[in-house]
Amino acid sequence: MRITGAGVTQQVVETIRDRWKSSEVVRLKIEGPPALNMKRVHDVLERKTGGLVIWRSGTFLSLYRGVTYEDPAQKLKKQIFRKHEIPQKSPSPTEKKGQDSPKLGPLADTDAPQVESVSTKPDKSNLETSSEVKYEDEMDKLLDGLGPRYSDWPGDGPLPVDADLLPGIVPGYQPPFRLLPYGVRSTLSVKEATSLRRLARVLPPHFALGRSRQHQGLAAAMVKLWERSSIVKIALKRGVQLTTSERMAEDLKRLTGGLLLSRNKDYLVYYRGKDFLSPDVSEALVEKERLAKALQDEEEKARLRSSPLFTTSVEMIHESGTAGTLKETLDADTRWGKQLDDNHEETMMREAELLRHANLVRKLDKKLAFAERKLMKAERVLSKVEEFLNPADGAEDPESLTDEERYMFRKLGLRMKAFLLLGRRGVFGGTVENMHLHWKYRELVKIIVKAPNIEEVKNIALSLEAESGGVLVSVDKISKGYAIVVYRGREYSRPSMLRPKNLLTKRKALARSIELQRRQDLLNHVATLQRRVHQLTSELEQMAAVKEKGDEELYNKLDLAYPTEDDSEDDEDGDYLVNSDTEKDVVEDNSDPIHDSYVDTNFPYQFEEESDAESAEIKSQ
Repeated sequence: MRITGAGVTQQVVETIRDRWKSSEVVRLKIEGPPALNMKRVHDVLERKTGGLVIWRSGTFLSLYRGVTYEDPAQKLKKQIFRKHEIPQKSPSPTEKKGQDSPKLGPLADTDAPQVESVSTKPDKSNLETSSEVKYEDEMDKLLDGLGPRYSDWPGDGPLPVDADLLPGIVPGYQPPFRLLPYGVRSTLSVKEATSLRRLARVLPPHFALGRSRQHQGLAAAMVKLWERSSIVKIALKRGVQLTTSERMAEDLKRLTGGLLLSRNKDYLVYYRGKDFLSPDVSEALVEKERLAKALQDEEEKARLRSSPLFTTSVEMIHESGTAGTLKETLDADTRWGKQLDDNHEETMMREAELLRHANLVRKLDKKLAFAERKLMKAERVLSKVEEFLNPADGAEDPESLTDEERYMFRKLGLRMKAFLLLGRRGVFGGTVENMHLHWKYRELVKIIVKAPNIEEVKNIALSLEAESGGVLVSVDKISKGYAIVVYRGREYSRPSMLRPKNLLTKRKALARSIELQRRQDLLNHVATLQRRVHQLTSELEQMAAVKEKGDEELYNKLDLAYPTEDDSEDDEDGDYLVNSDTEKDVVEDNSDPIHDSYVDTNFPYQFEEESDAESAEIKSQ
């Protein structure tokens, strides 16, 4: 039997029960999207059919009906038969005695407080289960009044309403009337939206939707549900063709006026909004607004009826004044206006250019101060991370290798297929542990590093030698980056603790790498801003020097450098976090080198760069 993309539907359950009439075990094959999560299909089958999955391999599974399995139809007939056959029992003597117990006198009275005290201490677990049952009952009651249920829903909890069975078009439907209270912000804050999304994540869905249009019936049901619940969760049916969740979301938002909290391939979550009103309140407000408009119309009609009864006496003034006319403006300009000469336009252009440069310098100064504060913060975070880093010193009497041994180990190490890849975390506890694991089966370990320059590779090689206790053989340039070959030593003994405690953990090493990258980008950003501020300051000084006599060549140069007024950058928090490779024009004198624990060590071995001919010779060997 095959289960397709629709999943475990009611038809599938009925087919399995029909098969169980003739066979105890039914073998199933899962196809389509449900096969991506076989564990979920496993749970849904056991919950819906009441059977037991006894075997599962890939997309195949076997479902056993159970030892005490009964056909549901036969079980229902037996229950009806027992209900009619068993007569109503008369109360037993013990029950009568219990009913007469209040008449027993003082002995019964002494026992009564004890029973009452025991019964007045409910168990906490019982309270929790009762509250959960109450919530499910309330949800069932709410959904029963909204429409037919979707019986093929594979999840737990109450069955959602089948939105496809609701009417697509409701005659006379209008979006609900909304009114925002005074002083309340219409939008949700980040914390409010996050709390609502977390609340909706654990709620069962209220509706199951499969069609992409004609959602007026669903919108009316959502508005009705919003009277009791502030969140409506809609599940999207699986296996339905030609459905678009984005179109569904926009259509429902237009019909209901709610706020879309989240949308993915499985669910749509809507919040009713802060301006949502219940039908009674909205009807009262609409009626009040209608009455106000009716009163305004009556007042306007009364004013129009009474206007012919009043006559206004207006004396015609034949002599018109000059106030507010063009003649008055020209006279005032002639008497008090500023006389413009030929050089006034050039002077205004120079002042505008100076003002624009001064504003740009002020903005750059603000951004420079902001970047410096960010740099100080990055330095503090980096220092906190590096408190756990305690690099080991090099051995006082390191083991030496002869030239022949070094040459042989270098050739063998470069030809090794097994290698360790050193990533952005650098040297941490896991790297040294992997080196010791390699040395368990071989004497050499090859480590490939993708670093921008040879100096950083040398520092990494020295730190690996100091932390692992091995002997550094060579550092070579290869096609994949740089290869570091380390020999374990003649008297190597595996330490009891493979991962040293003085180095950073994997998580802290990643945090240190991120802070180092942030610090370097901030240094580059600060250097760029300083260079631009210095350039603009010098231009301002030149413009102030030629302010009186003018310099056409300088102004042409500035116009080419700053063609528009949109040259300033946006004041965003993360605009400096750019890739350091895009800012190669930064002067190296202004940028400090990246802080590293091994920058002060001397590299005692000569760096050898492998040529293409030599690498070809090694591969041929």
